[in-house]
Amino acid sequence: MLKKGWGVRALQNIPQGTFVCEYVGEIISEAEAEMRQNDAYLFSLDDKTQDLYCVDARFYGNISRFLNHMCEPNLFACRVFTTHQDLRFPHIAFFASENIMVGEELGFDYGDHFWEVKSKLFNCECGSSKCKYSSAAMASLQADSTPEDQQQPSASPDTSSSNSPSSPS
Repeated sequence: MLKKGWGVRALQNIPQGTFVCEYVGEIISEAEAEMRQNDAYLFSLDDKTQDLYCVDARFYGNISRFLNHMCEPNLFACRVFTTHQDLRFPHIAFFASENIMVGEELGFDYGDHFWEVKSKLFNCECGSSKCKYSSAAMASLQADSTPEDQQQPSASPDTSSSNSPSSPS
C-alpha cells in the first residue's frame, strides 16, 4: 500500500479539458506562511520575488486540498482571473489534462520547488514508472550529482537509453 495523503477519486468519467475544482482557502502572505507550523495545504500563487502570496486550505478549503501529487498528473493548475486583474491574486483552477475514468485518482504535479524542500522529509509515493521523486529516483539523482571520481560502482545494470527522447513535464 502506498503511503500517500487522502486522495480524491473521480465519481464519474471526466473528459479532457473539463474544469474539476478550484483550490480554495485563506489567502496569506509568504511571510505569514513561513510562521505557520503546518504547511501541508499551502499553494503558492506566484513565482515572483516580491508581493508573494499563497492559499492556505488547512482551515478553509474544499476537496482540492486532498489532491495528491502525481509525476504523471491527470490535472493541471491554471491561474484564472474573473472579477479582477490583480496578478497577485489569481484563482487556481484545476482542469483535466486527459480523459479520466470513474474511480481513477485525481492529482497534479506539485512542482520542483515543492520537492526541493520536501524531499528531505519524505519521497513521492505516486507509484508511476516515470516517478521523478521516489526514494530510488532521488538516490539516482544524488548519485548523478556526485563527482565522477567519488561515485561508487553500481551493482545493477544501466537500463537507461541515451537515444530515447526526454518526455516533457
